[in-house]
Amino acid sequence: MSKAVRATVDAALHAADVAAKWAIVAAMAAMVAVVSTQVGLRYLFNSSIGWADEVSRLAFVWSIFLAIPVGVRMKAHIGIDLLVNLLPASLRALLARGVALASAGIMALVGWQSYVLASDQWDEKMASLEFSASWFVVAVCVGAVHSCAHLLRLAAFGPWASESALLATE
Repeated sequence: MSKAVRATVDAALHAADVAAKWAIVAAMAAMVAVVSTQVGLRYLFNSSIGWADEVSRLAFVWSIFLAIPVGVRMKAHIGIDLLVNLLPASLRALLARGVALASAGIMALVGWQSYVLASDQWDEKMASLEFSASWFVVAVCVGAVHSCAHLLRLAAFGPWASESALLATE
C-alpha cells in the first residue's frame, strides 16, 4: 500500500490512541475520586454514596478496555516467543502479520457480539442509576473495535516505527 495510505491510517490511529489515553486518565481520576469520597464518608461520617460502587466499577471497566488497544500498539501484552525467535526473520515477520490478522478477526467478532449484546440489553437500568447497564458492554465494543484497527494496521504495515509519539502528551 502507498505511504499516503499508511500515513493516514497511522494518523487516525494515533488520534484515537491520544483520545483513549485522555479518556483513561479521566476514568481513573473519576474512579479514585468516587472511591476516596466513599471511603471518607463511610469512616468519617458513617454515611455513603448510593451510586459509588457502580460508578467506580464502570470507570474501571472503561479504563481497562480503553487501555487494551494502546497496549496492542505498544506491544505491552504478554507473549511467549521462545519458538518464534528460532525462526528466520522473514518467517517471523510473516507469522506476526498472520497472527495479527487472525487476532483482528477475533476482535471484530468480540466487537460485533458486544454490540449485539449491548443493543439487546439497552433498556436494562443500573441498580442505583438511571443509566443503561449496557454501558459496561459498550466499553468492550469500543476496546475491541479499536484493538481490531490496530491489529489490521499491524497485519498490513508491520510494527510502528516509533512509540515515542504515543507517549508524548498532547
